[in-house]
Amino acid sequence: MDFEFRMKTGFFETKIYYLHISKAKLIFSPKESDDNLIVIPDENILNITLKKSKKSFEMEVQTCEKIYQGLLDNTIDYEKLINQIKENINKKIICEYEGGN
Repeated sequence: MDFEFRMKTGFFETKIYYLHISKAKLIFSPKESDDNLIVIPDENILNITLKKSKKSFEMEVQTCEKIYQGLLDNTIDYEKLINQIKENINKKIICEYEGGN
């Protein structure tokens, strides 16, 4: 299953990628063909942070070389995403959830 991910690529600039979670790697496939495919093997990942609130769903992947940040569709199944990451990526996952009314 792929998740739409609006990656921060510059100051007030984002590009749409599709996040595919597979065994031992994250793959960001660009929506626009002129952008590069990004493959992050889990040995390069330091941690993954997920922040969910009523208004947004942020994700950050920290590697030794770079930090990938962006927004996921707020309507996706939060638990399904976490489970896919846990089943395929053997790294620290930090989850923040803003609950309440």
